Amino acid sequence: MRRSQWFKPLMLGVLLVAGQSLFAQELKDDKGYKDQLAAIETKLKSGDISNALQSIEETLQKYPKGAEVYYAKSLLYAQARNFDVALPAAIEAVKISPENILFNNHLLELYKSQGNFDAAVALLDDFMKLHPNNPQLYREKIMLQHTGKQSADALKTYDVAKEKFGETDTLDVLKAEILMDLKKPKEAQALLLPWRQKKSPIRQVYSTLSYIYIDENKPKDAVLVLEDGLQASKDDLLYLDMADANMALNKKIPAFDNIKKAFLSESVTYMDKHRVMSNLVNNNKDFTMDQLQDLAGVLILKHPGIAESHMFKGDVLWIRGALDEAKSLYLTAVSITPQNVEAWRKLVNVDLANNDLDQAIVDGNEALKHNPGNVIITYFVGMAHMMKKDTDQARKYLESALDQSANQNDFVKSMVYGGLGDLYHEIKMESASDVAYEEAIKLDSNNVTALNNAAYYLSLRKENLDKAAEYAKRANEVEPNSGTFQDTYAWVLFQQGKYAEALTWIEKAIKNSQPSGVLYEHYGDILMKVGKGKEAIKQWEKALTFADGSTVDKEKIKKKISEKKYID
Repeated sequence: MRRSQWFKPLMLGVLLVAGQSLFAQELKDDKGYKDQLAAIETKLKSGDISNALQSIEETLQKYPKGAEVYYAKSLLYAQARNFDVALPAAIEAVKISPENILFNNHLLELYKSQGNFDAAVALLDDFMKLHPNNPQLYREKIMLQHTGKQSADALKTYDVAKEKFGETDTLDVLKAEILMDLKKPKEAQALLLPWRQKKSPIRQVYSTLSYIYIDENKPKDAVLVLEDGLQASKDDLLYLDMADANMALNKKIPAFDNIKKAFLSESVTYMDKHRVMSNLVNNNKDFTMDQLQDLAGVLILKHPGIAESHMFKGDVLWIRGALDEAKSLYLTAVSITPQNVEAWRKLVNVDLANNDLDQAIVDGNEALKHNPGNVIITYFVGMAHMMKKDTDQARKYLESALDQSANQNDFVKSMVYGGLGDLYHEIKMESASDVAYEEAIKLDSNNVTALNNAAYYLSLRKENLDKAAEYAKRANEVEPNSGTFQDTYAWVLFQQGKYAEALTWIEKAIKNSQPSGVLYEHYGDILMKVGKGKEAIKQWEKALTFADGSTVDKEKIKKKISEKKYID
């Protein structure tokens, strides 16, 4: 799997680094200014962000040329993803101290995070005038230009850098990366092969060559080049490339061993391990659940203080059906990072899967203490109350989730509207239920639960059956093997009087569903309408055996059996 070679995500700290950075020239000997910086840093270390921000503003009023304070302000607002404030503050810091590497680097990262590559390149050009002999700046410019869709300019910058600094493996790896993205793998290969022969210590020489060989269906050559790379570079990240090469050779055991070596390595970053583990948990087709659990265990061993390590093992255990063990891992995750909404969501889902509704409500409300107003958690607490038939509390939470969902994506909004559709149906607010389902489907046309439930409830009321049929058909197109959705479509067709089609769909539902009273009653009703009375009575009798605890009307079914006819 080819990875981005050079760019790293924006990583921001919260503490001032006045002792490490260059003070603005006119303030370098100002004791009052230094004291103000120290006071701000103390507040930041204690987590008193609000008062730190107030001190920052007060300091800037007194010292409008305080580049370090603008830098601190930018860091804080960038962490909060408030780039409208962070960016001008960073620009001001650089304007005051254009020679400061730290300030320039921070502003560069902000520009990159916003996708403003033209501004990033312009900033680099200004900085390069002050530091014309720094090869790293040229390399950064090459990749910025390429990422900003200015590949021709990037190659020109490469030529300038090569002439200025000479031929280097680092520069040629950059050019090869550009050539690969320009669909010129042969040129990239020709550029890198000499560096392989020279035993370059740069990992990307070997990873890029291995990718080319795998793409050319030459996985054995990929393995050989990676073996050279591991010896020359001592970079354990190449084990992940080796895993790809072994998978291309259909050698799953060595591939697994390669991944495990990378996971055990101290030098492979958690981000790379996370990327691989996430892909394996969500898209695994090659490894056993024992192997996935083994890898998740390694992550916990090597990175016990990171919540996601425990979540991965919890996910594997969830897939294996070990819900109580999964819950224990999710509890560990939320204890490490109480703001991890995804860990709380999974914890509450385990409660719901165990039908422990009271615990789901307790865990959900605990999550909301740490993540107040979170739409997804509020939604799940509401659904837990609805499953308890506590419709007043369910309505309180679900409507609160809707009120707070303005900034959520359409998927989340659709989920909330779908839950409200179910609730409003339950409390006999049919018009509101219909509107909620319409909104859910409008926001996410693949919301199969909303499509199915809207169709089924319309069929029960015998209203808008054409729309119900459209919804039910679409739900089955999205999830073609759901017995529940097939039963709904069968029942809509039944209400439309299309009994032969209904029979086809109810028989699909019988094959794909667990036995239930409602399902067998529907089957019997449809069979009676197509003239198969004896079979219909058998299905009604089956429905009675599953009637306890279900929503079927036992007396009505008994009457159908005794009178040997369908009764509406």
